[in-house]
Amino acid sequence: MKDESRPLPVQHNPYLHDLVRDLLKVYPSGRLLDIPSGPGYFARQARADGFDSTAAEIDTDLHVFNDVAYRAIDMAGEFPVDSGSFNYIVSIEGIEHIENQYLFLRECNRILQPGGKIFLTTPNASSLENRLGFLLTGFHDNPPRPIRSDRKNIFMEHINLIPFHRLEVYLRLAGFKIKVLTTYRMRKGSMFLYPFIYPLAYLRYRSSFRKHFRGKPNEDEYWEIYKQYLSRVVLCGSHIVVVAEKK
Repeated sequence: MKDESRPLPVQHNPYLHDLVRDLLKVYPSGRLLDIPSGPGYFARQARADGFDSTAAEIDTDLHVFNDVAYRAIDMAGEFPVDSGSFNYIVSIEGIEHIENQYLFLRECNRILQPGGKIFLTTPNASSLENRLGFLLTGFHDNPPRPIRSDRKNIFMEHINLIPFHRLEVYLRLAGFKIKVLTTYRMRKGSMFLYPFIYPLAYLRYRSSFRKHFRGKPNEDEYWEIYKQYLSRVVLCGSHIVVVAEKK
């Protein structure tokens, strides 16, 4: 546990912690798993808000707080957790660091109770700025660069940035339905590009919808997904932030 002589680890992305905390507060208290938790800053905040929180972090060197319940869980594999154990899962800036994102979301669904919710954030690889960067360099990340092969922990890098359309389908196939789609802030460059790109994107998506979904089962459901593709959150947001419910 915590060594009082050591400085506390850095709290990464505190602004996203605050955003997810506000999204979580509208729901009744329950059992919550924060994965990957890092030192457990969010789990501590959630406990102060009345949630029975557990910090899931594979790196036991980060198990530093005496007042946090930790579990060493590898988010890239099957969780050693009973099915239906939690009401909520919080995953802040984690999914882009793992190889098998679909397995991760399936495991999240498995350990949630029916109607349970996952609060997930990830850098927005689908913003118009990132799309332009990808056109120019082939990279979604900023700056474009190769990942060093001598990194002590390769999984600290964004090894698997996930565009929104892929995240949406992974969530849906894992048994979730998106209830909230938001972001931390709008990117200025994307907002500049938005009035030029949106009409073209709308026409392209509308043509695709008519070809593949018009007049077929669940037509309205799939048009709602297209509208998410066209939303300002996806086209201009700095991050994708979703609240998804287990079906």
